[in-house]
Amino acid sequence: MFAPFILVGKSILQELCRDGADWDDKVPEPLRARWERWRTDLPLLTNLKIPRCYKPESFGELKSVELQHFSDASKDAYGQCSYLRLTNQADQIHCSLVMAKSRVAPLKPVTIPRLELTAALVSVKTSTILQRELEYDEITEVFWTYSKVVIGYISNDARRFHVLVANRVQ
Repeated sequence: MFAPFILVGKSILQELCRDGADWDDKVPEPLRARWERWRTDLPLLTNLKIPRCYKPESFGELKSVELQHFSDASKDAYGQCSYLRLTNQADQIHCSLVMAKSRVAPLKPVTIPRLELTAALVSVKTSTILQRELEYDEITEVFWTYSKVVIGYISNDARRFHVLVANRVQ
């Protein structure tokens, strides 16, 4: 949806704050080109059309409903996106993007595995919202991450974690 575009603006703002820019200061030269490009692209969002109907009219009776949640992180940002995957009686599949969230990484350095874990947590929180808001009787959920560290954190019962990791795994 708008998350990738807004993330660029958030990143520019974060850099300005990190550099100690005041509210009325001009955007410094190193960031000016990115800022101008982002600002110039802003009106293009009026052309963005997102279908809000998750189930096509002629799709027929549903056999299964799934929410597929994908999370990922980098040194600069982390985020997640959730897709609704519908299967009808003829085993046809239709997927729709339902929700996406993106956030800039904190200014204080954080390891990629911890950012990956935070992204997975955003997926779980998004799942809670979507379970409540979507009007389907039974929804199967699948959570996807490329991070073996996150999978290890979640499936580990034996080891104690640092507070940050323990809070997110919980």
